[in-house]
Amino acid sequence: MEDLVFIHDFKSEPYTTSDIVSEFSGVKPKRIRELITRHFNDFEELGGFSFEWAKPMKGSQGGRPHRIYQLTETHVTFLFTLLDNTPQVVKFNLLIAKAFKELKKRVAEQQQEIADKNILLERNRKTNKDLGQVIHDYLPDNPYAYSNYHTLAYKTVTGFTPRKLRDMYHVSHAQDALTNEQVERLEQVKQAIASLIMIGQDYQTIQLAISKPA
Repeated sequence: MEDLVFIHDFKSEPYTTSDIVSEFSGVKPKRIRELITRHFNDFEELGGFSFEWAKPMKGSQGGRPHRIYQLTETHVTFLFTLLDNTPQVVKFNLLIAKAFKELKKRVAEQQQEIADKNILLERNRKTNKDLGQVIHDYLPDNPYAYSNYHTLAYKTVTGFTPRKLRDMYHVSHAQDALTNEQVERLEQVKQAIASLIMIGQDYQTIQLAISKPA
């Protein structure tokens, strides 16, 4: 089903193509395009859709480029009302409906995961401020303290420095390379570091303390 329905990004609507409808419904591509052209205004009322030009296959004799329409689920539903209910059309109608449903479910899960991560990142930004304030208040004469403890937290959670994570995952901020679990763990480690600084522990002691299994 993954080859039936596509998506440009997680903010756009899933779509299939007129050629896929033709292939799996048994209706000739030209017939599908004719129906879309004849009822173009009706299709547009259901939401604008785009198309791309498909060139004839290399080495083929003759043939002309043709439009491949990108059809949303609503477009496809309307298109099926224009087709004869042959057994193949009915079978594909069910198949494409399931494909749209599965893709939309995956998109929703991904969007939820992103939302959850954003919440964790926001909490982590607050922790960063808290750790930064603790360092400012308790280690005012150490210009490297924030960088050292920040790096220590990342290495404790991921095994890599923030710079290494940015390079590995090609992101601007090291946090963007973390999973939700790692973001939450990073917050806990930074809170622990802040607490240990406040009771007067030095870097080596803090490093040893947070590296011990919980």
